[in-house]
Amino acid sequence: MDSIYDRLTQLLQPVAALFDVASVEAMALRLLGAALVLLAALWISTTAQRYLVRRLHDHAEGQDETIRLYRRVVQIFVWFVSVGIALHTLGIDLTHLFTAGGLFAVGLAFAMKTLMENLISGLVLRLERVIEHGDVLYTSDGETVRVKKIGPRTTIVRTKAEADRIIPNSMLVQHAVSNYTYRDSLNRMETTVGVSYDSDLKKVRATLEGVCDGLDWKSPQKQPLIQLFDFGDSSVVYRVLVWIEDPWISGRLRSELNEAIWWALKDADIVIAFPQLDVHIAPDAPADTSP
Repeated sequence: MDSIYDRLTQLLQPVAALFDVASVEAMALRLLGAALVLLAALWISTTAQRYLVRRLHDHAEGQDETIRLYRRVVQIFVWFVSVGIALHTLGIDLTHLFTAGGLFAVGLAFAMKTLMENLISGLVLRLERVIEHGDVLYTSDGETVRVKKIGPRTTIVRTKAEADRIIPNSMLVQHAVSNYTYRDSLNRMETTVGVSYDSDLKKVRATLEGVCDGLDWKSPQKQPLIQLFDFGDSSVVYRVLVWIEDPWISGRLRSELNEAIWWALKDADIVIAFPQLDVHIAPDAPADTSP
């Protein structure tokens, strides 16, 4: 019996060495730490997704696919980082794995640089809410457009020529853009008109003020403004400033304003000046006798 017991003891000694108290406690602590990391990742991922949904819901109404995309990106990022931390907590060395994938990651980052810029820019636009659906913008290339849809990568706008234009989100973030409807829709519209130097300027001002008073589409928030803008070569130039509440139709309203000014000045017998040149010949100038 003693010999059998001794043999069993010798056989089980290597196995028992693997399960000494210190090793078991250390492994238990590592497993507990990894589990806590994963639980923290679950809480962070859930909280971040709820925050994004709450911030983006009003801004991206009717765009559930876009919200799901942003949620998935946040979920993947949080879990990728957390799993790495959990494996490190368990004592698994990931240095060689990261080194081997470093070159691949750098190449992938360069390949996806533009895509990631547009995705991040789209998220910035939604979180800051500086540009929203229906806003009227004046872009860096000098075109007035209306926002139809802000997608994850691009923003679709409508031009005055009734064309749908696709703009990368990074262009809206990196370049200066005027938003006519960011704070409110109040917009200043202006036009100029030149009258003859022989005109009665008091009568000109009264006529222009009468035109502005008759505009039923002007904004009641601010009164129109008449300015003597310049003394030109052939005319006295007036500037007429009128505030409107729909900048998208400013072109049509400016046309109506110009027509109203034209007919009002005609009815008031005020000459709308045009470039002209007066030539004066001296009567006693000597005749040119050169051959």
